Amino acid sequence: MSATPLRAALDREPAWESFLRGRLLREEDVARLTKIADVARALDVDGHGAGVDRDERRSREARGTMRATMRHHGGAVCETLLGALGNVGATEATEHVLALVDVVVHSRTWDVEGERSGGGEVNGAALLATYDGRREDADGNGTLAAVDGTADADAFYAMSRTLSRPDSANSRFIKETSARVLAKLIEARPRTGVEAESKAESARRAARVVVSWASKELRSWTESGDDGVVPAVACALAGSLEIPESRVFAATEGIVGLLTPVLRANDRFSVQTMYEVALCFWLMSFTKEGRKDMCARGASAVKALMACAGAASKEKVIRMCVLALKNVTDRQGAQGEAVLDNFTAVDEPLQKLVRNLSLKGFEDEELSVTLTELDEDLLHRRKEASSWERYRDEVMSGSLEWSAAHRDEGFWRECATKLTDNNCQILRVLIKLIDGNEPMDSKTLAVACNDIGEFAVHYPAGRFLANDLGGKEHTMRLMNHEDDEVRKYALQCVQKLLVSSWRSLGKTAEAK
Repeated sequence: MSATPLRAALDREPAWESFLRGRLLREEDVARLTKIADVARALDVDGHGAGVDRDERRSREARGTMRATMRHHGGAVCETLLGALGNVGATEATEHVLALVDVVVHSRTWDVEGERSGGGEVNGAALLATYDGRREDADGNGTLAAVDGTADADAFYAMSRTLSRPDSANSRFIKETSARVLAKLIEARPRTGVEAESKAESARRAARVVVSWASKELRSWTESGDDGVVPAVACALAGSLEIPESRVFAATEGIVGLLTPVLRANDRFSVQTMYEVALCFWLMSFTKEGRKDMCARGASAVKALMACAGAASKEKVIRMCVLALKNVTDRQGAQGEAVLDNFTAVDEPLQKLVRNLSLKGFEDEELSVTLTELDEDLLHRRKEASSWERYRDEVMSGSLEWSAAHRDEGFWRECATKLTDNNCQILRVLIKLIDGNEPMDSKTLAVACNDIGEFAVHYPAGRFLANDLGGKEHTMRLMNHEDDEVRKYALQCVQKLLVSSWRSLGKTAEAK
């Protein structure tokens, strides 16, 4: 179904009489829902539940009414909204109730300086996050019952269940609003005391639901190319990944790989969306699993972060990208885990990016300090890592650049034999890069052909070993590749694999 704007959902008030006749709602619930809707419409909200001042007097009165309602009757409002979500199944009615929840969750927005009337600020998200979804029965005997008859029904549970509705009973508005509200609830969850303990598991479960939904939506986006879903996914994920346990689960759901194309398409999305996407990568970089994913697939996520940082115009986006990159480069890991050494494959271009960014003179002190630290880290890594280590890590990353080693005669004289270590591990990887089983960029194909040819020339019987592993077969196929550079180095490689005295021929050609 097509998306339903928040304002349209607020305006489309259901026929509550039918729900009263079916005893799905009480009269006091309907009265409360109607009052909240009237106030919400007067607030003239935007697409995220925040107030927009068009009629200042009307809006000011509405803000005062909302604050007073939430301050004095917050528990009753939470009970009514969550109970309605549990008992109202029709799509349009659910959209209307969700729009009211969205407005309440963002009620803190309207408690602006100069308009507070005692009692401190009102935080609708905190009220919902701490509400336990239970009440004493009518006899007052202390028995607790959930608002929808489910023992563990709280705001996290109710919103998770709404987000998990079957697609046939759902709409984009329902899914995106549920996910966005869950992210706000997670952000507003209690952090200390008894309430924190009671809500911790609810928040963790809710975060997993959001991550699963985000994974599904991003896979759908990859196929459909509908950019409209990305902002809601980024917003919901950024809030949910605040819970550490959800980051490990996100890694199993492939969130890093699914979000990487969004970084590459940064010119198609707003600054806020790109900030939230970069924030997701930063949060994921605090886990070993997340950093491993960022360095996988030829360090594609790392390269996308670099590209986003280089293209971004706003400091907050650049800061998140750089902080994520720093966590990935940290040799001790953000939490002291093992080093991801294969990151050295992008050390050189990253150092160039860091120095270019440092020249911009950012006002953000944290960003400037992080860039300085990252530059120092990269210098330290390069001093520690030998030429062979950097080359090995680059090959193992699955993405090759024309770094110095590939064209260094001295490197090949010294290191060609190391390609045969561990049952020819590095040589096998080079040949696998050109075997055509996986899509590869043209530069990687050209560099791999170059390296296989250099191995054939510099290692005794290297021609026969490379041919036995399929090197000649695959390079001959690449002689018909569409890219000129790939054809050039494939031809050279084939010549080196076929001619025993290549170096002599090379010297003769130079003499002529």
